[in-house]
Amino acid sequence: MIEIEGNNSKNPKKSYLKEKQIEHREYQLKIAKACASKNSLVVLPTGLGKTIIGVYVAAKTLEQFPPKSKIIVLAPTRPLINQHYDSFRNLMTIPEEQFVVLTGKIPPEKRVDFFRENQIVFYTPQTLRNDLANRKYTLESVCLIIFDEAHHASGDYAYTLIADEYMDQNPDGTILGLTASPGATKEKIKVLCKNLHIPLENIHTRTRKDVDVKTYLKPMNVYKIGVNLTELMEEAYLAVQSLLEERLKYLSQLGFLSVKADRLYTKVIRKDLLKLNAELVRLVQGDGDKTGVYSALSVNAQGLILFHMIELIEQQGLDVLLIYLTKVKQDARKKNSSKAVKILASDYRINQIFIELKKNEDYNPEKLVHPKFYLLEKLLVQEFENNPPSRVLVFVKLRDSVKNITNKLKSRPDGLIKPARFVGQSTKSKDDKGLSQKKQLEILEQFKQGHYNVLVSTNVGEEGLDIAECDLVIFYDVVASEIRFIQRKGRTARHREGKVIILYCKDTHDEIYMHIALNKLKKMNFNLKSGKQLKTSYTSPQIPVETIPDVRLITEVPKLPNLPEVSFEEVKKINSNQKQANLQSYFQKAPSINKEKTLNAEIKISRSFSVKFGIRKKLQRDQIPFAIVKSIIHLTLFNRVIIQVIDPHQFEGDLLLKKITLLSKKYHLIVSIFDFVDFSEEFREEERLLKQKIKTWGKQNDLQAISIDNPEELYFILKNIYLHAKKEKKVESE
Repeated sequence: MIEIEGNNSKNPKKSYLKEKQIEHREYQLKIAKACASKNSLVVLPTGLGKTIIGVYVAAKTLEQFPPKSKIIVLAPTRPLINQHYDSFRNLMTIPEEQFVVLTGKIPPEKRVDFFRENQIVFYTPQTLRNDLANRKYTLESVCLIIFDEAHHASGDYAYTLIADEYMDQNPDGTILGLTASPGATKEKIKVLCKNLHIPLENIHTRTRKDVDVKTYLKPMNVYKIGVNLTELMEEAYLAVQSLLEERLKYLSQLGFLSVKADRLYTKVIRKDLLKLNAELVRLVQGDGDKTGVYSALSVNAQGLILFHMIELIEQQGLDVLLIYLTKVKQDARKKNSSKAVKILASDYRINQIFIELKKNEDYNPEKLVHPKFYLLEKLLVQEFENNPPSRVLVFVKLRDSVKNITNKLKSRPDGLIKPARFVGQSTKSKDDKGLSQKKQLEILEQFKQGHYNVLVSTNVGEEGLDIAECDLVIFYDVVASEIRFIQRKGRTARHREGKVIILYCKDTHDEIYMHIALNKLKKMNFNLKSGKQLKTSYTSPQIPVETIPDVRLITEVPKLPNLPEVSFEEVKKINSNQKQANLQSYFQKAPSINKEKTLNAEIKISRSFSVKFGIRKKLQRDQIPFAIVKSIIHLTLFNRVIIQVIDPHQFEGDLLLKKITLLSKKYHLIVSIFDFVDFSEEFREEERLLKQKIKTWGKQNDLQAISIDNPEELYFILKNIYLHAKKEKKVESE
């Protein structure tokens, strides 16, 4: 018997494991031993056998509980839960008739009987949640619940309710969470553990670099390749940008956007318009003054459509934009069409773009294709020429793009590339039908057998399906979510060497998303290494970058206002009236530098400045010169800009305002950052109340305060100010 813990020979216990069918891996036994009697979270890269650990923990738990005790295994999808059913049934000695899979396809009353009659029960989470909500049965006899893909335990997802009910009904029961991607931030990991009632010290994790797992992992090489927008793409981009700017200015003039400046499209992001839409809907439904609200609601809707067009140009290509514009024009002719769609469809500039794209579709269709596609095609040809049996998975965000890419690859005359479209079950239109689960499984089997050698997939292929081992995974577009990033790349390097290639468009959101996802991934691994690090400050490690020939690496962070998932308040400049203008206007009209006072160092860092932000290492990584100086000012750039990082606990509005007034006589831009990265509340709701106090202080003094919640935000601010200031300095010197 494979022992997870010492066995007493005088009182031998029943073996629940089919020992000969399980490969002995020391790290799995070690982790399982630590999880066997307490709520735990296991975080392992894909391919390291999380399911085997679940089997070990199940066997040990049954040894410690009464013989009739049950075990529940949960997974988000039916295909995934069926995989677990097969694994547990094949690896445990419990009679086969004691295993059962319960999904929504089985009537509720029959599920009650199946639950009572079986010992190892496999559920989709919604099914178990419904049964518990309807009080069909209790969980008092359950000794262990395994939550696979545990990162889903957030919000109102079924995992959260099930865990709460289980702990209420059976406090002695055990919870085991399994995932490859719990989330990057300390807060996300804390919330996940809280929702599953797991103490932070009971997190067990391994990365691909850990010594005890290295021998079980195949090499995975990650490459990043960037392309530029074509001339035609840039023309369309500028035209749509102009339309968007008009809408944003209208909303700003009506007072629905707080930002008032030129080039609003650089300061307002899509998320801002989504928030505004919710606010406008609330105003429409309320009893207050509705002056301008209905008009703003339509203009805001137009802005969201235009943001989507920009994203299509940047990430998908003009051929996909043409498909979208065709749909917009068709929708505009419908009786129930929205005012926003009708206005945009009739705008002469939209029509000019449409006509230009249609003309190119007829005479120069290759000009409509995103440069990423030609790169993708080249990579696939190279892969199959070098390794004919190879299997490749291409992840694409939009279904229109999936269809487009698949059709183009199919049209190759040599037949080297054999692609299959792989999407979800919902049908969008006659030309975009969904795939039933049966059809999905059929395509996956054909992929395994080699009938297809490329799957072009939406996010449906990220988790929950048994996709054959892939030699190459390609991100056609990038997602900023570290969870989805991990799920995607986990489709390769399981049993043999694998590659991941990330395609991105330079100086667009693609590049931003890649940078953010890689930062989050590294941060996640660092946060998980010790429970203590979830409660204390840390310095985020650098991201290793692997390269291949002709690959352009990230060397710049794009403009600050467009950064996704990083909500910064606008930084304002202090002038002689103690008022601050926005950063953009400052950099457009920056006063000349007093060269006599300029030191050699472009950036000066105070010796007393906290190392927890990792500023020094990040500047070294990006080859930005700096000097460590003895100064009360934390960060100084070109002797014209200073950044002060303030402890919110020590915030005194009047005193800070006096300091700003004095400093404004010497410096052109003063940035005050309020550090909530490792904020520790001295009383309940202190963080929320302090942030509100700081925000109110800013409004009263016509200043906008910046609160940051993670170290990366400070570096994004610093680097963007530096790049703009350096550019202005160069212009002045010329």
